[in-house]
Amino acid sequence: MNESLRNSAAHVFVADLSAPELDDETLHHLRDVLRLRDSETVSVCDGRGSWRLCRFVDGGRLDVESDIEVAAPRVRKVSIAMVPVKGDRTEWAAEKLAELGVDEIILLAPTRRAVVRWDDDKWRHQEERYGRIVLAAARQSRSLWSPTLRIKVDMSVLVKQAGVAVADIGAAPVEAGVLNTVVIGPEGGFDPDEIEDTTRVQLADGVLRAETAAIVAATHLVAHLPR
Repeated sequence: MNESLRNSAAHVFVADLSAPELDDETLHHLRDVLRLRDSETVSVCDGRGSWRLCRFVDGGRLDVESDIEVAAPRVRKVSIAMVPVKGDRTEWAAEKLAELGVDEIILLAPTRRAVVRWDDDKWRHQEERYGRIVLAAARQSRSLWSPTLRIKVDMSVLVKQAGVAVADIGAAPVEAGVLNTVVIGPEGGFDPDEIEDTTRVQLADGVLRAETAAIVAATHLVAHLPR
């Protein structure tokens, strides 16, 4: 990681790097949560690999301090898809996936054995909530890319795409270098016909909780990305 990026007092995402401005939520985070002092350095990013350094002044303004730098895009993007599980474990997984640096987090529509079954209002609420959580995690980890969050995706459609595999104990070990997406099932797993004719991978010798499987899969995928 770039030394200036790592050592900035905070890292934020903005809409326009040429004239960076803080939205209300981000301003609150810097001023009231992190309690940044006047003239501290903030790295600002567009979420697409471009960033620059600014000074936090007058309690909320960003003064540009450096030129815009552009990081080389990844050769391959990686995703984790999972069926939401009960409690706050999906929320925790989404946060950690963003910290690990996955490009896309996919929340699948309920499968047959899924315990969690949200109505449309709940899905909309969760999309907003998870979006905030993912963005905050990307800020904290100094990511130059803002992860994409997709919700209520049909698994039967997703698994037909190239580079997608379903986590399944007893399958061949994961070959992370050839995969783009790993799909994690709900607490009760998938019915056999739901994953019929799909590529399957084993993440560990034992049965993992859904949120643990998501983190293990992401670690495999991210670790094998070209540097």
